[in-house]
Amino acid sequence: MDDPVQAAYAQALKLLARREHSHGELRLKLLQRGMDTADIAAALEQLVQHGYLSDLRYAQARVTELLRRRYGPLRAQAELRARGIDDDTIGSVLDLEQSDWYTACCEVRENRFGRAPPSNAVERSRQQRHLQARGFTGGQIRQALGNTHSDDA
Repeated sequence: MDDPVQAAYAQALKLLARREHSHGELRLKLLQRGMDTADIAAALEQLVQHGYLSDLRYAQARVTELLRRRYGPLRAQAELRARGIDDDTIGSVLDLEQSDWYTACCEVRENRFGRAPPSNAVERSRQQRHLQARGFTGGQIRQALGNTHSDDA
């Protein structure tokens, strides 16, 4: 291809055919392929206009995938920010109080530690740390541990 914008567009389209990407991810991948910044910007703008590139759609897909893999909303929030998704978009796709997050947190705890509640404070702390590392909120962790008091987690 003689037109560098069209070359960038075609390369980005190939990447998007495999999975959703954020604006920032595509820009980085095209830069790594040695394409010019201005050509990349023009190509990405065309992709947005044609409806092939959407940070909102990417964020929704990523949140769905993380929920399916039983990670929490704080992890999803951090990953989206790391991929250049703005806070407004993150807020529109991420409902921290969505019941699916609570269900996922309970399932993670049960799969890892069994159905029985923690038998002592040491075990409770260990389970809390594990759930926090997976990105669940304090309220979700309290519910998974069978405690609705706000002085834990």
